[in-house]
Amino acid sequence: NGFSYRDLAELVGVKTSSIHYYFPSKDDLILEAVKEYSRRISERLAGISADLPVLDQARQYLEPLRQTCGSNQICLAGMLSTEILSLPESVHSVLKDFYHVNENWLAKLLERGQKERDTPYPVPPAMLAQVIYGALQSGLIAARLFGTQDRLESAAETLLGALCNKRAAALLEAHA
Repeated sequence: NGFSYRDLAELVGVKTSSIHYYFPSKDDLILEAVKEYSRRISERLAGISADLPVLDQARQYLEPLRQTCGSNQICLAGMLSTEILSLPESVHSVLKDFYHVNENWLAKLLERGQKERDTPYPVPPAMLAQVIYGALQSGLIAARLFGTQDRLESAAETLLGALCNKRAAALLEAHA
């Protein structure tokens, strides 16, 4: 909500009228931006091979989050979710879909990982996926506040630890 068409026009090197032509309102622009962002993330998730070991899949999932963390960038969907009350219902729907795509991907990964664990998860994989995804989003936001990746790394290690008993045991030992 804190941008103008002029800012955007200068950033992409076009006239303000060109942006107005394709996106008559900021809501139209935001909706299309979220749709495009969601499409790119969905493609990236589809590109992570299910044939890889679950830890490698998780690392590939986490890599862009870790690269983004601490930079001037943030997950568009996570950032807009914090402003949901000022956005139209059409954007709510696309943001919810974005979250569901990520949570479903993580749930499937955790289901595959469950088969390799010595002990069951304390909650169903779908529930754990929601918690981990929420923690990852929160970690990205908190990184900007605190100027450190600690919270994102805690969420990332929760995912990796859930997929690997040995990693989880090492984390517990290190923090005992």
